[in-house]
Amino acid sequence: MKPGPDFVKYLEIPHLMEVPEILNRNCLEVYEKLDGGNSQVRVCDGRIFTGSRANFLNREEHFRFDWFKDFNKWTKSNHSFYNLPENFIVYGEFLAPHTLKYKPEFESRFFLIDVYDLSKSQFISYQNARRLLEDSLGIKNILFLEALAKGKISMEKLKEITMGESQYSEYGREGVVIKDYFNQRFAKLWRTSIDLSKKGLIEEINKTILSLQHTNPLLAPGHLSLMVYKELKRSGRQDISLAKISDTIKEVANKI
Repeated sequence: MKPGPDFVKYLEIPHLMEVPEILNRNCLEVYEKLDGGNSQVRVCDGRIFTGSRANFLNREEHFRFDWFKDFNKWTKSNHSFYNLPENFIVYGEFLAPHTLKYKPEFESRFFLIDVYDLSKSQFISYQNARRLLEDSLGIKNILFLEALAKGKISMEKLKEITMGESQYSEYGREGVVIKDYFNQRFAKLWRTSIDLSKKGLIEEINKTILSLQHTNPLLAPGHLSLMVYKELKRSGRQDISLAKISDTIKEVANKI
């Protein structure tokens, strides 16, 4: 049997505070950020390959979380994926229980995040990707996000959108992703990054800890503390000291 394709990880999306200049563009699209399992599907030599954030799900040691098996089973039973050309990678979020609970009708469902065209080394715009999968290729049982805003978007409007009600969760949006397909630049904004109160800080620290542990459950407490600090700095909390974040981590997670 021929070896599989090279694994292509979905891009790391920077926090908006790291790339604020993206808001100067007038061709933006804003989508709700889903808090599920980042996953991918592609076809090579007539075989369907599934992947998590870090690896193809082709070895037992890669099935570290229960949702990996659920996603792999769902994908392999969806024979419409055999219609997928080899130059496309379908990235999505599989809404398994993570740090945010979603409505029952959306649990264990696959939402399209992006389609990457290997032949052009770029992401296809979301609506074109949707038409490609639904109409041209007939891929079944995928859910699609609706754009929350398009065009040029101010920071005030973006914050308003981020704090809005979620169609998928009763607990509000985790955040939003801002996409500039023309320049192939993306950014994200968390809802908790907007709330500068102590409650907002605790919520963001809790969420960040859970997210980091989900990616690497063997993180040492001291290393976890530093990673949380760096992640919160990246998210825009530049006015918060390491000591304050460390004290809050001690208070809410007893990790140090």
